[in-house]
Amino acid sequence: MTTLAPHRDTVDQFVASMHAGADKDALSDILAEDVVLYGPLDDEPLTGRQAVLEAIQTVSAAAADLTYREVLSGTTHHAAYFRLQIDDTVVNGMDRIRFDANGKIAEVT
Repeated sequence: MTTLAPHRDTVDQFVASMHAGADKDALSDILAEDVVLYGPLDDEPLTGRQAVLEAIQTVSAAAADLTYREVLSGTTHHAAYFRLQIDDTVVNGMDRIRFDANGKIAEVT
């Protein structure tokens, strides 16, 4: 039997907060202080809760539509499949999420 990565409930909270407009308080509760965000916006990752919150909120504010469609769970991480639209650009993407020892989101790619 395959053992799935822990903290699926935290991923569900992440998705719910994103659907609620990237709620800062809800996201602050589940992001590690030293969370790292790897993304297509820059060559270097963003590090730290405040910087990652600002980036997530900026994308959320610009999006005309952001819908998470499915959460996939593996043995070491979870991934959340989404559809995002900003102006005429539609992106189908996936957030890969890893956790620290305290169950906080430590890495989002």
